[in-house]
Amino acid sequence: MKYWEAPPAASLARHLECFWFVSDADGAATGTTERVLPDGCLEWIFHLGVPFERATLSGEWERQPRSFVVGQLTRFLLLQASGRVEIMGVRFKPGGAYRFLRLPLESLTDNNIPTGDIWGRKGNYLEQAVLETGSNARRQQLVEEFLLKEIEQTTPRRRLEATVAEIIRSRGQTRVHELADQIGLSSRQLEREFRAGVGLSPKALARILRFQNLLRLVGEGSLREWAYLAAEGGYADQPHMVREFREFAGQSPSERQGTAAGELATCFVAPRRLAVLLGP
Repeated sequence: MKYWEAPPAASLARHLECFWFVSDADGAATGTTERVLPDGCLEWIFHLGVPFERATLSGEWERQPRSFVVGQLTRFLLLQASGRVEIMGVRFKPGGAYRFLRLPLESLTDNNIPTGDIWGRKGNYLEQAVLETGSNARRQQLVEEFLLKEIEQTTPRRRLEATVAEIIRSRGQTRVHELADQIGLSSRQLEREFRAGVGLSPKALARILRFQNLLRLVGEGSLREWAYLAAEGGYADQPHMVREFREFAGQSPSERQGTAAGELATCFVAPRRLAVLLGP
C-alpha cells in the first residue's frame, strides 16, 4: 500500500492539514483491518477504488459511501479493505472544518455523512467530477476550488480558533475554565461554541490531543518507561494514562504494541505526521 501527502493551497492552509492519497493497485490489502484512532480532525474521503467497510457497534460491517465527511471520533474506528484500495482524503485541522460545513459539527461526531447530503446538488457534481478524473492533482484542484467558494460564504470565529490553537499548543494540557476566562466566555458558552464549530467539547478535544501527543512520544522512542511517558504527557499517573489510552484505542498501551494497527492507520500516527498536528 502506497501512502503520500500533498500540502493544500496556501489560501486554505489555515484550515487544512493536507490532502492524502492511498493506492493499492494489486488489491493486496483486501481483507486487512485498520484501527483508526481519534485525532481531533475531520476528514473528507473519496473512495476512488472499492469503498472500505466500517465496523458498526453491533459488530456488523457496512460499506462506506463513495465520498463522505467523517466527523470527530471519540473512540477507535475499525475499517476493512474489501477490494482495490484507492483513496483521496482531505484532512481538516482541529477546528478547521466549520468554515465549509453548514451544519453543527456535533451532528457528525462518530458519524459520516455522504457528500451530497451535506452540500446537495453541488456536492454530487463535485463527487462525480473527482471520481471521473484520472489525475490526483486535478482531483485536489477541484476540491480546493470548491472549498474556496464555500469559505467565501462564512465568517471566521476568531475566539474559537484562538482557543483551539491554545489547546494544540499545550498538547491538551490546559484547563478549560482558564481558556474560557481568557476569551471572555463562560465554560458553558465555550462548550456550545466547540460542539457546533469543532464537534467536541473543549475538554474532549484536549484529551484527544493529549492522547495523540502520547502516541508521538511512544513513536519517537525518546522515553522508554510508561511512568515517564505518563508524566511527560500530562497525565495524573500511569493508571490514568492507561485508562484514557484504552478508552480511545480499545487496547492498553502494551496490547497495542503487540498488535498490528494496519498499514494505513500506522501512517496516521507516524511521528512526522503528529509533529505536524501538534506543532513544534
